[in-house]
Amino acid sequence: MSDRALSILVHGESGAGKSTFSISAPTPTLFLDVEAGSRFLQTKKVKWNPQDGEAPPEADGTWETCVVTVHDFETALKAYEWLKSGKHPFKTVILDSISELQAKAQESINGRAQMQTQHWGQLLSKIAFFCRDLRDLTAHRSNPLEAVIVTAMSRDVEGVKRPYLQGQVASQVPYWFDICSYLFVDQRVDEETQQTKQVRRLLTAKHPQFEAKSRVPGLPAIIDEPNVNQMLESVFGPREA
Repeated sequence: MSDRALSILVHGESGAGKSTFSISAPTPTLFLDVEAGSRFLQTKKVKWNPQDGEAPPEADGTWETCVVTVHDFETALKAYEWLKSGKHPFKTVILDSISELQAKAQESINGRAQMQTQHWGQLLSKIAFFCRDLRDLTAHRSNPLEAVIVTAMSRDVEGVKRPYLQGQVASQVPYWFDICSYLFVDQRVDEETQQTKQVRRLLTAKHPQFEAKSRVPGLPAIIDEPNVNQMLESVFGPREA
């Protein structure tokens, strides 16, 4: 079993490019679309509904990203069961986003009624088990993933931008992954043209204003125009032929 794998939580404001960053990971990719945003992805796509009982599509070269529309928490669980079986072609799984999945997990517990005290423990368990189970697919015995990427919206909590989640999940989720990162868009002046351009930047190190951390050696604190494949090469070297 190869150790070449990364688990990444990436949070940021709407439009920062979290989904675009995610699909820069090794293909074929399974994209768990909780936010209904996959239609904007610049990638060759195929649809799959694990609730129908059919196996994931074969990697025949006609697609790069397999999209599962997650209407409810049960659909996400069904997709995970296929990943756990190892009977799939995927190298990457993307959950977009955990913020929205938490809302669907909440609905599975108490419908759309207000959460009661006894329900918060159930919600923490559902999200914690699901995220950790996804992460652990990087160490699957027969078919390990190279990348597990979970996106989240950001919100300001006492002056710090953190992943947008409710309850105890918010404080625990950054520690479930190899990298907790903050993606943002910066302005930079091109030295040659002197024109201002937008640059996506990924913060991977501790910062007083942003929730971020990494236990991965060799990665810079800030990565310009981040790419998951390039991050894997930086840490593990080129993929063996």
